[in-house]
Formats: sequence, C-alpha cells, structure tokens
Amino acid sequence: MLVRSIVILINLGLLGLLGWGTFQQITTQQETNRVMADVHENIRQAHQLTVVTNEQLKPLRETAAVVEEMNIKLDNTVNLLSRMNNSLANVQASEQKIVLGLDRLNKNTAMVMNQLGNISRINEQLLAPATRTAKQAQSEYGLIEDLYDMTGATIQEVAKLNRKFAFLGKIPVP
Repeated sequence: MLVRSIVILINLGLLGLLGWGTFQQITTQQETNRVMADVHENIRQAHQLTVVTNEQLKPLRETAAVVEEMNIKLDNTVNLLSRMNNSLANVQASEQKIVLGLDRLNKNTAMVMNQLGNISRINEQLLAPATRTAKQAQSEYGLIEDLYDMTGATIQEVAKLNRKFAFLGKIPVP
C-alpha cells in the first residue's frame, strides 16, 4: 500500500513536471513567435526599402548607359579633333595669316580635348561603381525577397505548431 502510494505520488509528480515543462515550452514558443513576427516585419520593411532603393537606382542605371554612350562619342570626338589638328597643320604651311588664327584655334581645341579627356576619365570612373551598385542592389533585392518568403513560411509553420500544442495550455498546473 505504501509502495503504491509512493508510485502514485511519483507519477503525479512526473505528470506535474510534464505539465510544467509543456507550459514552459508554450511560453517559450509564444516568445519565439513574437520575435519571429518582429523579424518578419523588419524584413518586410527592409524589402520595401530595397524596392524603393532599386526604383531610385533605375535613373542611375540609365545614366550609366548614357555615360557609356557619351564616352564612345567623346572618344570619336577626340579622334576627330586630332585629325582636324593634322589638317590644320597642313593648311598652316600654305597661309601665314591663317596660321595665327589656327594657332589660337588649336590651343582652344587642345584645351577642349583636355577637358573632354578629363570628362571621359571621370565618366569612366563613375561607370564601374554605378554598374556595381546597380547589380548589388538587384542581388540584395532578390536575397531579401527570398528571406521574406522563408520568414513568412516559418511563421505559418510555427503558428500551426502553436495551434497543435494549444490544448496543453489548458492543462491545470499544480
């Protein structure tokens, strides 16, 4: 009889311990759900910011394309100006009066070529970072979108588990 009472007390104690453990697990799971919901919200906001950033980078991508096109045209202009200088040098031998005017034009042309060269170099420096930034933003957008989807699926699965374990919260705790 005493042994039976002890066994019953031990079983009741273990049942109480099981109930307490289940209660703790539900409490912990609820906290985890809250944290996951916060994470999901933060990822959603990051996703929105990435979409906005991506939209705002569209003109930069377009600018990079225009800059690249300008560089090609500037190179052509430099080549044309160089050929023009050669032609002017031939004319210089034939007419002294024109030589003085063409000399001034040549100096101005050289200055323009230098400035065009500077612009071309600056444009070339801008092209690579702008292209990298656009590609990186596109890549990050994809990653955040994937993370957003995975977080949503995780929250749904955790909610299913909570519904399955909800009955355990109704068990009285001693």
